[in-house]
Amino acid sequence: MELKDNKVVAGKRTLADSGLPIISGDTMADAAQKVVAASGGEKAQP
Repeated sequence: MELKDNKVVAGKRTLADSGLPIISGDTMADAAQKVVAASGGEKAQP
């Protein structure tokens, strides 16, 4: 889920407080890299 504008802080707080094992990033690329690392995969080569 992508959070934008003035709802970013509240959205991040809601997700953090949910107790779910959520992996988040500041950008879609950052989040994708974190998910790949968490899954034990390797970064895809272009």
